[in-house]
Amino acid sequence: MIGNNASSRRAEESKIVATWLVRLRDLLEEMGSTQFKLALRDAGVDPMLLHQSNDQLTQKQLDAVLLQCRQVHSDVTLRLFSKAEILDLGLVGYAAVNSDNVGSAFRVMYQYHSLASDRYTDELIIEGDTVRVVPVYHPMFEDDYQNICEDSFSGNWRALQLLLGPNADKRKISVKLEFRAPEHVDTYFEIFGKNCVFEAGETGFSFPAEWLRQSIHRGSGSLSDVYKAMCERVLGPSTADKDTPSQVRRLLLSRSGRQMPSLESAAELLRLTPAQLRKRLYRAATSYKKLVLETRMELGKHYLLDTNLSIQEIAYLLDYGSPPPFSRAFKKYLGHSPEDYRSVAGDAGAGP
Repeated sequence: MIGNNASSRRAEESKIVATWLVRLRDLLEEMGSTQFKLALRDAGVDPMLLHQSNDQLTQKQLDAVLLQCRQVHSDVTLRLFSKAEILDLGLVGYAAVNSDNVGSAFRVMYQYHSLASDRYTDELIIEGDTVRVVPVYHPMFEDDYQNICEDSFSGNWRALQLLLGPNADKRKISVKLEFRAPEHVDTYFEIFGKNCVFEAGETGFSFPAEWLRQSIHRGSGSLSDVYKAMCERVLGPSTADKDTPSQVRRLLLSRSGRQMPSLESAAELLRLTPAQLRKRLYRAATSYKKLVLETRMELGKHYLLDTNLSIQEIAYLLDYGSPPPFSRAFKKYLGHSPEDYRSVAGDAGAGP
């Protein structure tokens, strides 16, 4: 059964990637660009695969093609995802458009987000009468954060437009970004309207919380359970208990460089009671303490191998306060001190 799920998931991912690549080709043709063929070639993608049922196309290949295209057309990510259709997501898209309301649709899309991108996950935070979407990137994609934000924000806004129909009011959304306005800043205002702020103190795409409770425009909620069951059968289960560790990991990653939240704080951010969070993690055969340690160690490995940060700086970023506690925890977890790990793993990665 596991093997069947894995095979079906690869086929579904390949189908989604092919759809995105065809949309990208059409977009670039509209722009009068010849970059698509060059990008496919440089990424090693056979053009014939775009029109065949297969399991050979991957998200990494789509990322590579987009990277090549962005070098010539800096706003291609914004423009591509602002033209998307929810059904581009295959089974997940069908489950989303047939959900009871917009909030349910977003939950389905977020559960299976890895089919569309493994670079980041979206964290949906409700702050009073406003919802803020924050993309949480995998540490190895930290340098790609601007493109991740463009992918996330344009995709979420497009989803709201399709799910809400005429009720999606551009005047009620806002975009805040920590980085400077890029050369294609006009495309931001074209897609999101005037409420775009650059060099802000935070990053997020915001919209009214009441939109989550609205019914799907031209949807059929009666088919929601059918398509959700198909998603679980074909793509593998994504129950609340099994998904809770992933939610906690995303939350912890989003707080890297700051004080790690307590279990009580994490539960509040996930809109659970501490008891509910403990119970869900127990059912998923883990604990909050274990997830905090695993997250710290994975981030520690990333900082040691991929940055020139000192041990003291890494200890601070991981909320250890000083190097000795970090070094003890790291050695107990991996069997090597941070200094030895950086030296040995770095030499192994360098190759002959």
